[in-house]
Amino acid sequence: MKRLVAMAHFSKAREKIRLEKSHIQARRFIVYYPFTLPGTVLAFLALALLARSLRIQNSYGFVIAGFAITALIVLSVAGRLQANRFNSVPVQWDSSIPLVAGVAGNSQHLHSDGIIPLWFYRLHFFISGRVQVGRDAFFSIFQEASSQGGDRLSMPLYIPFSGEFHALGMLSIRDIFGLTRARFGEEMRRTILVQPGPFSGVDSSLIEAIGGFEDKSRQSALEEERYYMREYMPGDRFRDINWKSSSRLAQLITRISPHTQEKKKLVCVDFRNHTYASRDTLGAVAQLDQLKSWLCAFLRRMKHDNPDYEFLIKTGTEVFRLNQPEEIDEFALYLSCLFFQHEPSEGENLPDAQEVFIFTTGLDDHLPLALQRYGRAVVRVFRTVKSRKAEGKGVQVQIFPSARTISIPGAWIFNKNRSQAFMKTDAVAGTKMEEHPVEVRLFS
Repeated sequence: MKRLVAMAHFSKAREKIRLEKSHIQARRFIVYYPFTLPGTVLAFLALALLARSLRIQNSYGFVIAGFAITALIVLSVAGRLQANRFNSVPVQWDSSIPLVAGVAGNSQHLHSDGIIPLWFYRLHFFISGRVQVGRDAFFSIFQEASSQGGDRLSMPLYIPFSGEFHALGMLSIRDIFGLTRARFGEEMRRTILVQPGPFSGVDSSLIEAIGGFEDKSRQSALEEERYYMREYMPGDRFRDINWKSSSRLAQLITRISPHTQEKKKLVCVDFRNHTYASRDTLGAVAQLDQLKSWLCAFLRRMKHDNPDYEFLIKTGTEVFRLNQPEEIDEFALYLSCLFFQHEPSEGENLPDAQEVFIFTTGLDDHLPLALQRYGRAVVRVFRTVKSRKAEGKGVQVQIFPSARTISIPGAWIFNKNRSQAFMKTDAVAGTKMEEHPVEVRLFS
């Protein structure tokens, strides 16, 4: 019995070795295959013409076919000789430049240390890979750039949504006719986080708020009398509101003393990437991606206008406290890989929150329960929803954008999800809501 088991293990090991050898051979064939797709077609046509010319004794066809085959051989041999010479040249792919979703100005750079191919040849850098933009949602990315050589090669790169990009970079020498290729160097693999893109709607009434934090520090009467007036901002004390001026100007006006020792403001944010849908759709991915951009724009704008503000952000079971602008940038990278999930059963509310900013999507089925859990806290909801056709605005996704990057989604874009939680938060006392419609178009 033991002998039979040992023989079975030996067979499996031998089969595994055989498959690995087959994979290595297939990989070697792909690397050293000398023709591109147009070159392969030309070689096939030339061989077919040569065979036909020999059969019917056509000297003109024989000369043309022979010239085409000779040109392909010469070009491929010259390219392979250059590739062998460049194999020892150090090449560095600089992937430290941040990638931002939905922006055509992204670029990756290759430092080639002075690789100069012959006059009829160009240096080509090819990037391919998959970007995870949802739980089971991926985009396949293909981009290629060429140059006459030198110290630096720049490649534009367009990625429609934020996520995690698993990229593979390869180098080759190609002739200017695009018929032959010769790969060289090692395959370069990178994992790059694609940050949420810019958000254009942050200049609306986004910064308006209702509540604030009371300052317990005692002031002298003289200090209380010396103040200046400005518009109300989130975190200002209730007792500093000038109600007479506010009623006259139809907006909240606050009295601020230059000598007041104010408590540091803490802005509480609940980021709800929750849904009970089991599959991601293209519209759902677009809504969550815009929500990430909205939150990042909100944090940066608030921090720019109020440098002393801190942020307490809840995402599922995680809670983050952000103080410096650099911490907001790091949080944006964390958001890149934060996709839809079921709401955790043991989630906790933000501690002692008097005012809460909720960021959510139209697929958040349990938003009413979340609003009830915050009790008497002043709540402001920012929600991305599916755009109606009459509105004519939203996110636009292009398969072939202006940056010439080929981005191909998988079969997941055909997923359908009919459950959209279009709840009116006006039914909850003290709740205000601002919506951002999102529309996805595959073609412009």
